Amino acid sequence: LSLSLSLVACCLASSSSSLLYSTTQHSCFMYKTTSIRVLGLKQYVNNINTTSTTRTRTKTIRRTMATKAYKYEFGKLITGAPVRGEHEKTVIMLHGLGDTGDGWSFCRDHMQMENVKWLFPTAPTRPISCNMGMAMPGWFDLRLLPLSASMDEQDDNKASKEALDKFTNEEDINDSVRYCLSLVDKEIEQGVPPNKIVLGGFSQGGLIAARAALLCKHRLAACVLLSSWIGNFGEDASKLQDLPFFIGHGDVDPMVPLELGKKSYAYIKELGNEVTMKTYRGVAHSCNMEELDDLKDFLIESLEDQVTMEDLEGMSAGKLKKWLLSKRVDIAGCLEKS
Repeated sequence: LSLSLSLVACCLASSSSSLLYSTTQHSCFMYKTTSIRVLGLKQYVNNINTTSTTRTRTKTIRRTMATKAYKYEFGKLITGAPVRGEHEKTVIMLHGLGDTGDGWSFCRDHMQMENVKWLFPTAPTRPISCNMGMAMPGWFDLRLLPLSASMDEQDDNKASKEALDKFTNEEDINDSVRYCLSLVDKEIEQGVPPNKIVLGGFSQGGLIAARAALLCKHRLAACVLLSSWIGNFGEDASKLQDLPFFIGHGDVDPMVPLELGKKSYAYIKELGNEVTMKTYRGVAHSCNMEELDDLKDFLIESLEDQVTMEDLEGMSAGKLKKWLLSKRVDIAGCLEKS
């Protein structure tokens, strides 16, 4: 009887968790269900034949390795090869709370960007306070959700570190930022220049991407924040300046209010960076096709090779015409033979 009651309690807790989070699902277009995979009979028998000593030793080693590197072990890293051309550029896109790297992997096929490799990391599965302590993928623990639009009543331009600490876990954030920067370092080791690497993220992922970009020892190509926020996190910020940022935010976002997006814009700009912010009418905590198109334009512009006047002077008429058209310049009547 006690066992049956325990099973019922577990089922109710699981249902409550799903119901609670269904209102805050951070997926782009649709809710996703998580399939539960049950071990097949053959695999089950093989597991039984494995000695308990070996299993214990393996689990201990894995746990020790994970603990040594990070507080929680990070999930699957999804890689999207360039749709065309050689790998010359990289975009690293971080998902939101409760999602996985797979949730944003559609960007590769949707944007069709030449020479660009995409990386979609997955956050660790950790207890999330705002979800009654239930475990789900998250870059850091969130104590309260939705976030407060004010966060810091004494400063209209940015949310203070003290205000942010009421909602987030700084230790978790530091771990995720470190992991994100390790992905950047691996890309550089593989020959990708820092100025051809973009960090971006949705919601929680945007905060991690922005922190990592601002703290990175290299100047990256750009950083993207979608339906996200960032606040004053101390003197370590602003190591690098003049970094292009794109901030996209829905004007009816119930989870991360637009006001926080505006404060993020003010703070990042105050650090000396170039910031583009766009708001999208009728969009909640999600994104629409217009925002994705704007994001693609921003990425193309940020990752393209910089052209100097000397380069332009050395171009043939045909090549110059092609370059101008790529910039959407109306060349009607120009470059014609006299």
